[in-house]
Amino acid sequence: MPRIRATSIDEHKALTRASLLASAKTLIADAGTAEIPLGEIALASGVGRTTLYDYFVDRDDLIAAMVEAELPGVIDDLITTSSRSGTAGERLADLAVRTVEFVAGDPVFGLILHREVGRMGLEAQQRIRAAHSHLAEAMIGLYYEGVAAGEFRSMPAELAGRLIQDTIMSAAKSVISAPDPQQHTQTVTSHLRQFLLGGLRLDR
Repeated sequence: MPRIRATSIDEHKALTRASLLASAKTLIADAGTAEIPLGEIALASGVGRTTLYDYFVDRDDLIAAMVEAELPGVIDDLITTSSRSGTAGERLADLAVRTVEFVAGDPVFGLILHREVGRMGLEAQQRIRAAHSHLAEAMIGLYYEGVAAGEFRSMPAELAGRLIQDTIMSAAKSVISAPDPQQHTQTVTSHLRQFLLGGLRLDR
């Protein structure tokens, strides 16, 4: 019988689940990969491996739960701290740059979004995509604001979203794969800004 960590069973379960997620995040950050044995996560949390399966079906489920618990707040911070002044295009470019800096620099969520999510099952991928969907919505909102202002050319929302997202992820990949990512970030984000504004601009 596992030791109860709280004053009620429900509180104990919530604490244990949070501990497992925190341990997974720490181990992923230390190892630089999400391929962490579940036994290590359980050990770091002070529970047995079989107990872990009371909370998560498998590694994909655990990672998706970790993303769902924390990434929306991170995305909210990216959106709220991006530029509030300038044209829609300038604000979109600023948000794109901040997103690349986050994906390239975060040792856990950046890693999961850029390298790990494609290896996961479809359900986990959908959950992770939903956890940061409001970032895409914010970018599309800025794009259509630019269209309305005569700054951007008009195209279907799905196409615009894919082009913007693929451009951002390509920029992040370029930073991550560089010998000195930190030094390379400024160069990449400068070109990203110019590329986005130039590619979306309405021809006059």
